[in-house]
Amino acid sequence: MTPVRVALVLDRFEGGPARAALTAALALDPEAYAHTVVAGEPGALDAWARESGIAVIHAHGPRALAEAMGGGYDIAHTHVGTAGRFAAVRAGVPRIVHTWYAPPGPTLAERRAARHTDVFLAVGARTASRALRLGLASPGRLRAIWPAVDLPNLAGTRTRARRLLGLPLGAQVVGGIGPARGARRPDVFARAIARLPSSVYGVWADGDGGPAARLPGRLGQRFTERVGGERLIWLGRRDDVADLLPGFDVLAMTGRHEGVPYAAVQAAAAGVPLVGTVAPSGPDIIRAGETGLLTAPGDPAQLADAITYLLDNPAEARRMGRAALKRVADRCSPRSLSVTLDEVYQRASSHLDCT
Repeated sequence: MTPVRVALVLDRFEGGPARAALTAALALDPEAYAHTVVAGEPGALDAWARESGIAVIHAHGPRALAEAMGGGYDIAHTHVGTAGRFAAVRAGVPRIVHTWYAPPGPTLAERRAARHTDVFLAVGARTASRALRLGLASPGRLRAIWPAVDLPNLAGTRTRARRLLGLPLGAQVVGGIGPARGARRPDVFARAIARLPSSVYGVWADGDGGPAARLPGRLGQRFTERVGGERLIWLGRRDDVADLLPGFDVLAMTGRHEGVPYAAVQAAAAGVPLVGTVAPSGPDIIRAGETGLLTAPGDPAQLADAITYLLDNPAEARRMGRAALKRVADRCSPRSLSVTLDEVYQRASSHLDCT
C-alpha cells in the first residue's frame, strides 16, 4: 500500500501548535501516512522531527512555500493562519485540512481560505462554535478536537522543577505560559501577582518562541518595580516548559482569545490546578469548581482572588488538579487524536463529509 503523503504546514516549527501537530503525526501509522513538515522558519522541534524520521523543509515566503508543496502531496494539513492554505492551492495539492487553534476572525483572507479548505479541525468547542457562527465551515466539514500531548513525558518532579526555577520547595508559585505580549495579557498576570502576599512568586515562561527574558519596555519596568523584581520572574523563551510545570501551585491563563492552550493541557496533565478566563476556550478545559476556577477576562482583582482561594486551600487545589488530569488524560492522548486524524484524512481524500 502506498502511504498517503501529508505536508504539515506551519509558519514556524515551535510552540504549542507545532508540538501538538508533530505529536499527533507520530501517533499515526507510518505505513499509512508519510509526513513532511513544511515550515517558514526553523524551530526548536526540527531535531525531534528528523530524529523521528520526519523530513523538515524550510520555505521562506509564499512562493517558496508553494514550491515546497509541489512535490506530489496528497493532503496539506495547515496550522495557523491562511498563507499555508493559499500556498497549497497554488501548489495544486488536491486536499486541504486546516486546524484552528483559537477562534478565527471574520477577515476576508480567512473567508477566502475557507473556500479552499476541505475539512476543518477546531481546538476547543468554542473555537468550533465561532467558525460555524461566522459561516467559515459547515457542520459536516468541522471536527472539534483537543491538542495531543504525550502525557507519559510529563512525569517531572516538584523538586526538580523548583531547582530549575531557582525557588525553594516551600514557596508558593503561580505560573503563566506564553509570549509576554498581546492577547496573552502578561500585564493582567503581573497586576494579579501584585495583589498577592509578598511571599508568593509569579513566574512567566515563554514556551512559544519569544526571545524576551522579561516583560519588555516600560511596561515590564513598571510592573517589576510594583511587584518586586525578586518575586516576579520573567523567564523568557524556554524549551523545558513541561519540566517547569510541576513546580507551579497554580497555572494562570490570562489570554483573551485562546483556544485550548497547549501549556494548559500540559499543566493539567501534571496535576496543576488552573485559573483561567471565560474567554474562548477557557471553559473547554476548566470546569469551574471542578478542574479549576474561571474569572472575567482582563480583571486582575478577580484573578488574584481565584489564585488566593487555591493557595489558601491546598486540599481543594489538589482535588482540582487530580480532576484536571483525569479530564485531559483521555481527550488529549496522541492515540485519541490519531484516530480522528485518520478518519479526517481518509474522508478528505474520498470527498466525504466529516460527520
